[in-house]
Amino acid sequence: MMKEESINGRQLITLTVMAQLGTEVLSLPHIGAENARQDTWLAVLISGVAAQIGILLIWWLGSRYPNRNFYAYTREVVGRPVGFVLNLLYGCYYSFSGLLITALYTDILKRWMFLLTPRWLIFLMLMIICGYAATSSLKRMAFISQSFIIFPVICFLLIAFSGIYGLDARNLLPVLSHGWAPVIKGVYVAYSAYIGYDLLLYAYPYVQAGSKKKLLIAMSVANALTIVFYVTVCLVCTTMFGQKQLIIVPEPIVFILKNYRIQILQSLDILFLVFYVFVVSATIYVYFFLASKAFVHLRTTGLGKSYHWVWAIVTICFAASFFLTKRNDILRIAAFQDQLSILAVVALPLLLLLISGIRSAGRHRV
Repeated sequence: MMKEESINGRQLITLTVMAQLGTEVLSLPHIGAENARQDTWLAVLISGVAAQIGILLIWWLGSRYPNRNFYAYTREVVGRPVGFVLNLLYGCYYSFSGLLITALYTDILKRWMFLLTPRWLIFLMLMIICGYAATSSLKRMAFISQSFIIFPVICFLLIAFSGIYGLDARNLLPVLSHGWAPVIKGVYVAYSAYIGYDLLLYAYPYVQAGSKKKLLIAMSVANALTIVFYVTVCLVCTTMFGQKQLIIVPEPIVFILKNYRIQILQSLDILFLVFYVFVVSATIYVYFFLASKAFVHLRTTGLGKSYHWVWAIVTICFAASFFLTKRNDILRIAAFQDQLSILAVVALPLLLLLISGIRSAGRHRV
């Protein structure tokens, strides 16, 4: 197995933010409007707080095994057979997540930019770039993400300034007009937008933050930045569109940018989508990286090389992409993947933490 080099707190923040953003920025206002209506921003904010609890859960679990990553200590917590199955399931989960995100953004690029370009070619280009990045070590991948961090900053500024003209704050009112039920439903739907912080499951022992508390602070900062990004997007879109419009338009922020004209730029929406490729790519290569590490840890001494697993995953995902050509099919699978994410990122770490605590208490009694 490749020996991981350590990363610092700033690199962890960058990796986590890039992993969290994904494609949700484009569709979150639309999805939120179907559930929380004009209170989408509130649902997204509460989801961010819930994600912070999820970060605390993973941090707590990692602090019990500070010198090993998640895949290395699953066998100790639940035994070898179950640990093997867990690592296999996580490898499949992250591979599937990378495939789905690539399919979603390929669909977006196909509809907004490359109308005449074959879908498989767009998918293949993303796969090759992300696969190559995923073969890197954690530290090198952090360097790549730091190089890309300027792009989400530019995208955020484009989104924020797009809301200066034409907004109507009355679209946010009345707050909680339908009670808390739609908001709570929106919280559940929006939570998947924050998935990506689970990078800490693997990265925990390789972060040189000075102390466990500083590591938690770094993750909290990353999550707070993502919250600001998402809430800003939802506020801009909600103030620019009526609820009926938001439900119809699948990527409202791109639609808003399309209507802006600057003399030196033909179309801001194209610029945004090009820049956002770097953000989506970072999310994909983080998932492929985590998947390869899960498969390598199927055997205690290491099962193959990480880069071999990465290219195997890329090949399988590319083959699977030919079955993901219809938008409705992709969205249905995405809804299933959201539920799967709750299980993989929240439920299973919580269960492992409980089992670890019970076993530790039993040893102390003996």
